[in-house]
Amino acid sequence: MREATLDLFRDLGLTTVFSNPSHTEMKLFDKWPDDFKFIMGLQEATIVGMADGHAQATGEPSLVIINGGPGVGNAMGGIYTAASAHTPMVIIGGQQARKLLMGEPFLKAGEATQLPKPYIKWSAEPARPQDVPALIEKAYHIAKQQPAGPVFIAVPEDDWIRPAAPTAHKVRKVESAVVPDPAVLATIAATLDNAERPALVAGPGVEIGGARLDLVQLAEKLNARVYGSPVWPRGSFPETHPLFGGVLAPMPELINAKLAEHDVVVVLGSPTFTLFTTVDLFNPAPAPLDQSDGPSLAEGTEFIHLTDSPEAAAWSMAASAYVLPPAQAVRDLVPLVRRHEKVALPSNREPVAVPEASTPLTQAYLFHLLAQELPSDAQLFEELPIARADFHEQIPLGPDNGYFATASGALGFPFAGAVGYAVARPDRRAVVVMGEGSAQYTIHALWTAAQHNLPVTFIIPNNSGYLSLKYYLDEDSQQAWHAGWDLSGVNMADLARGFGCPAERIESPDSLRQSLKAALNADGPMLLDVVVQDPGLFRL
Repeated sequence: MREATLDLFRDLGLTTVFSNPSHTEMKLFDKWPDDFKFIMGLQEATIVGMADGHAQATGEPSLVIINGGPGVGNAMGGIYTAASAHTPMVIIGGQQARKLLMGEPFLKAGEATQLPKPYIKWSAEPARPQDVPALIEKAYHIAKQQPAGPVFIAVPEDDWIRPAAPTAHKVRKVESAVVPDPAVLATIAATLDNAERPALVAGPGVEIGGARLDLVQLAEKLNARVYGSPVWPRGSFPETHPLFGGVLAPMPELINAKLAEHDVVVVLGSPTFTLFTTVDLFNPAPAPLDQSDGPSLAEGTEFIHLTDSPEAAAWSMAASAYVLPPAQAVRDLVPLVRRHEKVALPSNREPVAVPEASTPLTQAYLFHLLAQELPSDAQLFEELPIARADFHEQIPLGPDNGYFATASGALGFPFAGAVGYAVARPDRRAVVVMGEGSAQYTIHALWTAAQHNLPVTFIIPNNSGYLSLKYYLDEDSQQAWHAGWDLSGVNMADLARGFGCPAERIESPDSLRQSLKAALNADGPMLLDVVVQDPGLFRL
């Protein structure tokens, strides 16, 4: 059965394997063939994060092989993020031998198919060893179906050495043939044609479907403002474009303040909307019994929601929601809408000051210099809970830049995701910009980057704390709960060198530009641990 499964992997193109194996997977790796690329990671959350980045780079499912019990437990943060990002991924979890499952053997995955739920699309465990290849193929096709996501198969460890089915398994052709309804597109196009102040919200589904440049054409034809969807995990519209209005904050009050000026808003490939909190919940002070209404969108604005997720459509706050491939809808709408008069839109973004050098450095100055040194096609992986506003202000991403951020709020994706991306695309420089707190969740990815000499630059604005937590509290509470947010003493450069990754710690502006240039042009990975001052209250 092992050989039949390896042949299936070849037929499906699953020849890059992300793994941290345990005893329950070792029979699969016996006499491992040399036409497979094995990417070893040091912890399962990092493994899944790397596979996530790899799948986002290729647009195809990635393959993860880990232990199905404690291994999956370790990986759950990464699985949660992959599900939120709609990343196609086949996860094979090792299970104990069938004859031991009546008891409680070491490494048993109890109720293995239930453990990763609800953050997988589908899970199964073979009833017979010879069913494993067919079950994996079924999982592969389900992972790819939109909205894509991770799937899970639990395989007992002795199944790998059992006989395969007498008839060789043949891979079936399963392709998406879903297209937008022409009548729906005509209705949306007519609404946009009649709009006086249209706006588009660019969600990750646009970029996942490869329609970023098509969205540029649509926006220019409509002369419509384009906003990034809240918690923007993919760069679906160039931030350097004059029609870009910034990324919407994940608070309904701030979303409405931005969008109320428009008479028609079409949300493309994103929920309406991903929220982080509301104004009344932002304050930790005691609150009365909540008798308020739930979040709602601006009155007087017509919201149209295009999504490939039936669930997102079912709870959409928009007046009209359509389940269809959002990227294809963008492409199809371009020739349908009429060309609006090109009138310069009033700026809705505050001027960005040019930061100055200082000691200690500011995060804004670090990002300002980084923007000047970035390759034009750099792929940015960002996780900055305290510094995202400064990042987007100082590093406006152009049409050839990729942009990847966590879709879930679970920490750690960029460190691992960038490494997985670089495995698939070693021709592009992946650049991670990530705080020292978030980096701890997948720091093991540094070892994998060094082992494979991958072109990844890690930039750490090190402010010595979980400051997004600190600034939820008033000054007295900050001092009383100091142990809950203080990370002083974390030296990321020393940690990186311990994993075999070249690194430098920077505490003044003197050589920062030269260090950035060297790190972005290194032959392999390099980490810069840049000590920055506390930026104060974060901005959404």
